Amino acid sequence: MSVQREKEKIVLAALVGAFDGQENLPSREEIGAKAAALSPLLGYTGDLKNIIAEAESTIPQRMNAGVSLVDIDAAHDEDWIHKREIGTTYADAYGGYLRGEGWKPTVVNTLLNGDGSKILGLLQDPKSEGAWSRRGLVIGHVQSGKTANYMGVIAKAADAGYKFIIVIAGIHNNLRKQTQQRIDEGFVGRSSDPSNRVSIGVGVDGSYPKPVTLTTINSDFNKQTASVSGAQLNDFKNPVVLVIKKNVKTLEALHIWLRELNAKGRDRIADVPMLVIDDEADNASINTNKPDINPTVTNSWIRKILRLFTKNCYVGYTATPFANIFIDPDAFDKDAYEELFPKDFIHSLDAPSTYFGPDKVFLNEDSSDAILRQIADCEEYLPLTHKNGSPVAELPGSLYHALDQFIVARAIRNLRGQERKHCSMLINVSRFVSVQKEVRSFIGLRLDRIRDAVKANYMMPEEKSAKNEYMARLKAVFDAEFAGNEFAGRHYAWDDVKASLWGVFEHFRTYVVNSKSDEVLDFAKYEKDGIGLTAIAIGGLSLSRGLTIEGLTISYMYRNTRMYDTLMQMGRWFGYRPGYEDLCRVWLPEASINWYKHIALASEELRQQITRMRQADMSPRDFGLYVKSHPD
Repeated sequence: MSVQREKEKIVLAALVGAFDGQENLPSREEIGAKAAALSPLLGYTGDLKNIIAEAESTIPQRMNAGVSLVDIDAAHDEDWIHKREIGTTYADAYGGYLRGEGWKPTVVNTLLNGDGSKILGLLQDPKSEGAWSRRGLVIGHVQSGKTANYMGVIAKAADAGYKFIIVIAGIHNNLRKQTQQRIDEGFVGRSSDPSNRVSIGVGVDGSYPKPVTLTTINSDFNKQTASVSGAQLNDFKNPVVLVIKKNVKTLEALHIWLRELNAKGRDRIADVPMLVIDDEADNASINTNKPDINPTVTNSWIRKILRLFTKNCYVGYTATPFANIFIDPDAFDKDAYEELFPKDFIHSLDAPSTYFGPDKVFLNEDSSDAILRQIADCEEYLPLTHKNGSPVAELPGSLYHALDQFIVARAIRNLRGQERKHCSMLINVSRFVSVQKEVRSFIGLRLDRIRDAVKANYMMPEEKSAKNEYMARLKAVFDAEFAGNEFAGRHYAWDDVKASLWGVFEHFRTYVVNSKSDEVLDFAKYEKDGIGLTAIAIGGLSLSRGLTIEGLTISYMYRNTRMYDTLMQMGRWFGYRPGYEDLCRVWLPEASINWYKHIALASEELRQQITRMRQADMSPRDFGLYVKSHPD
């Protein structure tokens, strides 16, 4: 990361911390005055505009602890965490890391000492005797910080004595790599890139007791990786963490290694408390076959790995819990043992107040009108039902219009001092690689024309530049969408935006993101050099689940599904948009907009039901019955 960006983050963290605990929200002027006073003390001499904007969007963050539904008949003491001495080495390091990244101290406190402690209490005390097994589910919001939450749980679990932690990170390589990078920064403290094993994140403090990871950002778990270490789990002084893909071969290789090296001929591993965090737990972990048929293979291997340990906990994380609730809680298989139904607890997370979520995009009339745009012209170009290899003759006008919006929005973000922040556009119109590549070709051609037009006209007087059709389109988009937008107390006129258009193309890349692509949408690489990447990501399934698209500003999705979980997970546009929420646009067909509204209401109802059932001392099993009987 560039020295400049590092200093910016230090000033931001100090600025946010300075107002923490203050009851009334500070004004923009108060934030600006405090920033001006702090920056020279911290050796920062750059522009404060963007730091002030980021602080302004971070300071109002509040976050309430979530609500838990537990099996009240189970012999489990949630207060075990208060009844013995538990160190705070890993949790303190992670909390310090988040504050250094500009997280508000009260939000960090809720994350670790609110939800983190609550979820740890719902797990088993790793020091407790005998054999035990617990199953739980944590329900978050799409793109709302689930990863930050489970990393807090991992840190606290390691402090409590869990020795072996497996994070199952979705079904795609790019998601596994992204998760490995975050675990490296927030827990391991060392880069797992074999060519650059440097201390990072929490590990920058030399006294940090670094956990061991047997996976790297480049390679998933395989038997060779483990054999190279040649060690058994108990040989390691510090906790061991693996970040693996939800893949049958990977899970099988892990099971074989654990059985051969660690069980040592015994039936099970008795002295290593283990925790499985299953990210996107509703995807590929669930036994979707009929009850009288063996479990699906992925599901079966996860259960077999859990079964190898006499002391094991499984926690699924999802934003779309509908499928998990349909698991048969009584299903049992002689090889794979008990199902993954969250029989012991379901914990529903709250989202911070600055979360840009389904309510804002679909349910609030005022914000919906500003954000949503309807696709009405795509069917004749890219029908919802098309085949692999379908020819693409041209792209719909609405997609080119969205592209114009993206270019203008990027120019405005640069004027706002966000030129070193990433800015992205998502295009999801087909699951087929061949079609995605054709879409990219058309987008590339249009970008070339716009780039040429901007280069020739961005410094020209308006009467001349207005004669160019591409410049006229960009101005029309500005007038219709963004002319009235205010930021940090000022409006930008078209002349300001036009003059900054050429800068949009400086670090502009177009990616096709899919499981067969060798292109990597690697924001971190650009961040290290202090560069804000301007990216268009064209893809299908890889874009639909888990992958965080940094700085996502314009989204265009024409896909056909009514599956609750698939639709919600496709909502990559949910998340946090400090300083540019007003520039975000989401393009969808009318049917999808109606389905999203429906699902947003259903999801909210689900969360409210958890609260009501908690008050009535009901269990996860009751919740499963409630969902199954729901009219929708």
